[in-house]
Amino acid sequence: MLVTDAGNEQHLAKLLQSFNRNMYLSYVFKTEKIISTSSYTSAHTSVNTIKNYDGVGNLAFRISFNYPVYIMLSHPICRFMSHRNYPIRERIFIANLGLVPVFFSSMNIMTVLKLWGDKAESFFHPANSPLADTEIKCWELPEASRSCDFSSMNFLLQQQSDPEEAEQKIAEIYEKYFRLGYWSFPRRGFSPSTHFLHGRTRISSQVKISKSLYVIKEIKERLRRFELEGRTIEAVEVTLGGLTENNNDYFFTYFPAFIDVNVAREIPKEKLGASFVNGVVAEVMPAGLQKLSLMTVIADLGESYYDILASLIGIVSDRKYSETDSVAEIGTIDEIRENVFNLYLEIYKKLRVARTLSDTISNSFDIALSSMFPVLITDDRKVLVIHPLVWGFLKKWNLVRTDDREQKEILVHLITLMNVSVTTGFSRTYLSDSAEFFAKHVTNKYEFIRAVLHLRRDIQLCKTIRKILEYPDEKLVNLS
Repeated sequence: MLVTDAGNEQHLAKLLQSFNRNMYLSYVFKTEKIISTSSYTSAHTSVNTIKNYDGVGNLAFRISFNYPVYIMLSHPICRFMSHRNYPIRERIFIANLGLVPVFFSSMNIMTVLKLWGDKAESFFHPANSPLADTEIKCWELPEASRSCDFSSMNFLLQQQSDPEEAEQKIAEIYEKYFRLGYWSFPRRGFSPSTHFLHGRTRISSQVKISKSLYVIKEIKERLRRFELEGRTIEAVEVTLGGLTENNNDYFFTYFPAFIDVNVAREIPKEKLGASFVNGVVAEVMPAGLQKLSLMTVIADLGESYYDILASLIGIVSDRKYSETDSVAEIGTIDEIRENVFNLYLEIYKKLRVARTLSDTISNSFDIALSSMFPVLITDDRKVLVIHPLVWGFLKKWNLVRTDDREQKEILVHLITLMNVSVTTGFSRTYLSDSAEFFAKHVTNKYEFIRAVLHLRRDIQLCKTIRKILEYPDEKLVNLS
């Protein structure tokens, strides 16, 4: 097994021990569990383990991808980005370090893009900044001789993957993932979307991201100002009720929080009692200061029963997908409908919304479900969730289509091919009907099938990572 340059992880781990020892222990415990649980770390050429700084035990791992991956950027998403000098070797050499929080679309998590040297300088230069306006950007990090690495310490290293703007079709797909396919309820310890902002000598802030449905009980008028990562944030105090989950029980937890004034302006006061927010809350713990919860992103403002259905379908689909071993299938339409309606009955008192024309449509669930990409419905009424890694794979093999019907056919055959490969050998997979379908669309069928097997392992690895990170530390001992 290859071993990566361990400097980033080893140094950050030492800083984390000083900053928050309990978080450090949670991270190490879960990372070791991922490595020991997943059978792919020994056979998977894209996974590289990193030893502890004393050479004993595993400290981290990195994943590289042999197809493009995607990130999303915007002013709210990248709220806490920072650019600083980074002294190396007792200040003999000073490097530029750029830390840019981004939504790692291909893995459906919030992470930090680490930029070094000229790349950091270029990103933060006012003339070159990709965040010159409020528009959401979707970047493709293409395959390269040294493709980008994702670290278990939740950061991305760009390496030689020079980002380029994603084509419109893929950008629209990942915008829908972010809005309806990305949900991250609060978890104790090191969890998905936990990341750290740091310099050479210390961690300046720990950030834990939650993405959920929120109701706003009240917005106070008094303006508050905070200094975070060298920036002044103006916010108003609110009481938020956030939908969360524990052992498949869903409920609202109320807590004091702040909303960035620019975000608060997007919520008309007259709609506070008749709408809900599909949004992102960052729990920020600056070094030596009390933690605070700040709503930084509104992905959607729900005002109707149809809006609730779309969000709840996304939540139920995401939860069922994280629990199943399948690469895509999460159940039948009837099963998903029952789960969604049961969840709605549990929480509807907190999500009272205005009646709209869509609410009078008897089959509003079916319409919401059928319009929810990346959720697909097969001819036999099975519901499939398309893992976001798939789109980089399709881009590499020129299989992204503008026609939705043609794209669905490609996706269904790809899922079928991955399922066939689980129970049969390479030869039978190569001769399957779905393999013959792709023989008409790719130049090298043999290499394509090998790449499909690699993609299936990548998806299973990502699902293993998420499953373990979402478990409470004390329950991991019994996790199989």
